[in-house]
Amino acid sequence: MDKIQKFLEILADIRAWKIKTYDVKPLKGHKGVFRLRKGRIRIVFAKGEKIGIVINIDYRKDVYKNF
Repeated sequence: MDKIQKFLEILADIRAWKIKTYDVKPLKGHKGVFRLRKGRIRIVFAKGEKIGIVINIDYRKDVYKNF
C-alpha cells in the first residue's frame, strides 16, 4: 500500500471515528479537539455529531501555529 492510500485510509477512519488503533491525544485547552500523529505529520480533528471533522493537516512544527 502506498503512502497516499494509507493516508486516505486514516482520513476515512477519522471520519468514521475508528481511531482506537492510532496515536490520538486530546489537545490541551481545546475541548473536543484531538490530534493524530503519523510520523512527522499531525492531523487535528474534532468530533462532530456523527463523524470526525478534520481541522488541519501539517507537519509537526507547523500544525499548531494557526490553531
